Amino acid sequence: MPKTLPSILVAVIIVVVILLMMCAFQVKYTETAVVTRFDKIKQVIKPADAGFQWKLPWPIETVHRFDARLRTLETEFKQLGTADQKTVVLTAYATWKIDDAEKFLKAVGRDDAAEPKLRDLLENRVSEVLKSHALSDMVTTSADKLKFDQIEASFLEGVQQRALDNYGVWINSVGVKRLNIPESVTKEVFARMKEERQKTIKELEGQGTSEAQGITARAIEEARKIEQRAEAYARKIEAQGEAEALKFYNIFAENRELADFLKKRESILKILQSGEITLVLSAEEIIPFDELLKRRPASSPRATLGGQD
Repeated sequence: MPKTLPSILVAVIIVVVILLMMCAFQVKYTETAVVTRFDKIKQVIKPADAGFQWKLPWPIETVHRFDARLRTLETEFKQLGTADQKTVVLTAYATWKIDDAEKFLKAVGRDDAAEPKLRDLLENRVSEVLKSHALSDMVTTSADKLKFDQIEASFLEGVQQRALDNYGVWINSVGVKRLNIPESVTKEVFARMKEERQKTIKELEGQGTSEAQGITARAIEEARKIEQRAEAYARKIEAQGEAEALKFYNIFAENRELADFLKKRESILKILQSGEITLVLSAEEIIPFDELLKRRPASSPRATLGGQD
């Protein structure tokens, strides 16, 4: 008996270890787990409750693990029709994660089975939305006419609640990853874009002409006001000058000889300032040449200032 005791202890330890391995499990913080007992939901373990957990051994209870992180899927790159009967080639994307693990287990079962279901849901919604939008909502030269935000919001609105209700999946965002135009549509699109550009150019030219006319009109009006102010100021200065001149005229009227003298002096200064001149004067009126005239009465010599004549 003593010889078999160690073997029994080893066997017991092995059995205990095996039972522990069958009854204990660990949930990562990136996972959500669902524990089922005979295919009935017993417990849902969310990432917030991650850690060491207990269960009854298989096949009584089974643990189903799902990735709780945000994931991305894309639709196939294929042709779709628009409201104006144009064709585009579009790829959409969606980011998603498991929100209701119990519903996900019942409706989907496995992680790898979720993307095909969600992709079909998104592709159907994309096709529906594009049928209500013209090509110009996605391809245009005017940024304010683009409706990508509205289109992507329509994508999300149509699949978010369905995915949550049907599969327990929360779709966080939906968008357009790639948009191509077939060659058959490209020429028409370019022609329309050129027409839009020409229209924009004409509008800008019209605005420029209108602004230029306004600036010219304002400049003319401002010049007219400045001219009027200058004329008014000139008339004021002229009136002041005439008033000052009137004072001197009154003084000159009282003393005519002084006025005549000053006027003659002013005239002489102007003549002298005009350049080189020659003055011819009578010798009878200039001292001492009058003595010569007394001795030669028959002749009439004339004195010349600056030369002889």
